Amino acid sequence: MVKPIQVNEKKVLGFANLYRTGRKAPVWEQALVTIWFFVTYLPLDGVTPIRYLMVAYFIGIAGMYYRDVLPVVLKAWPLFLLPILGLLSFMWSDYPSEAIRSGVLMLLTPLTIVVIGARLNTRQVLRCLMFAGIMTAIYAVPSISTFAIGGPYGSGAKNLLAIQMLFAMLLSLATALNQKEFLWIRLVAAPFVPICFVFQYMAHSATSLVFAVVGIVGLLTVRYLWMSIGRIRHLRTSILMASVTLALTAAVVVLNMPENTIEDDFLNMLGKDSTFSGRSAIWREAALVSQENPVWGVGLESFWQYDVGAAQTLNENDFKPFGTKLSFHSSFWEVRVHLGIVGLSLFLLIIGWCSYRTLWSWFRTPTMDTSALVITAVIILTSTFTESYLWSTFNTLVNLLYFGAVTTLGAGKRVFQGRVPVIIQEAS
Repeated sequence: MVKPIQVNEKKVLGFANLYRTGRKAPVWEQALVTIWFFVTYLPLDGVTPIRYLMVAYFIGIAGMYYRDVLPVVLKAWPLFLLPILGLLSFMWSDYPSEAIRSGVLMLLTPLTIVVIGARLNTRQVLRCLMFAGIMTAIYAVPSISTFAIGGPYGSGAKNLLAIQMLFAMLLSLATALNQKEFLWIRLVAAPFVPICFVFQYMAHSATSLVFAVVGIVGLLTVRYLWMSIGRIRHLRTSILMASVTLALTAAVVVLNMPENTIEDDFLNMLGKDSTFSGRSAIWREAALVSQENPVWGVGLESFWQYDVGAAQTLNENDFKPFGTKLSFHSSFWEVRVHLGIVGLSLFLLIIGWCSYRTLWSWFRTPTMDTSALVITAVIILTSTFTESYLWSTFNTLVNLLYFGAVTTLGAGKRVFQGRVPVIIQEAS
């Protein structure tokens, strides 16, 4: 008996776009970036020479690979306008030499992120940030008994400790949930999720604790719900539009309620009061200084100085030693005081551009990597109203916000390779 011959017939269903993912940096380069994030994650004593060496390394990389870095710099131009203005403020600052130094640091901050984004893809950068956070948590263990007052960050810096542990926890959770990450890295990240959460809790910062709960719920929702419903056409868009509508409706109802005490109740739940732990007094002083220098501000390094009466009055009211450099506990007021309305406009441009780029990347490819960047960006922008983290240079919050915007401009971008036929084989 002769068996029938199986003939495979090929049918072309259509054509699909073919993309190539971003290149991968070598392990040694990832190790250097991790060290850089670590020395900026934690203000260690005696590591200033390492910071200068690392900055020199990034400048050297920018020169060596200018064909890769320069296009990203040009596309990320909104990040450089405010630092340029800050550098130029030495012309009207009362402390021009210090203004030049601060302006250079402001300018180098986005440059380092652009260089990193041009060389490393999204997952690699988040991996480096996570390992830097883990190293910080390990370094903080000997000072665990002083977490309530700041631990390794010094007295009075418990909020900084809490928010650094918050991001270490969220990045570890995102890595542990990421099925595309190496298994051994996921296994390393998993135990540091509860460890960093406990460290954050021990810092007694109710605000960052709320952020932690929101971040955990957000990452779990993305992993087990949002990425699954993406298989159903237009379902994500419908859910998002319905959520926005419900949120706006609830806001209108709440705001129109008579004798509304929800704001005070919420602040009390966070351990705050209507003065935001005395911040309102600092903000009033910032408003007065801004009225005297509305357009260009006082210039970098021209307020928190020993010979500025208003600054020393705030020190006295806050029981701080004479000459202490405090902050306005608001990135918006920091920019408004030092660089005026012009600087505030450029700062708002940075926030808007980073938010748009981060959300656009997430809608385009809703992975665990882009989801982590979106959730951290929301936390960063929310904290900007009551903290001055985004006014600082070389810190974790600035790194995450800026990288969320530039990740799809450098090594993390998808490169279109062409269209390929979609073929199926049928047996007959």
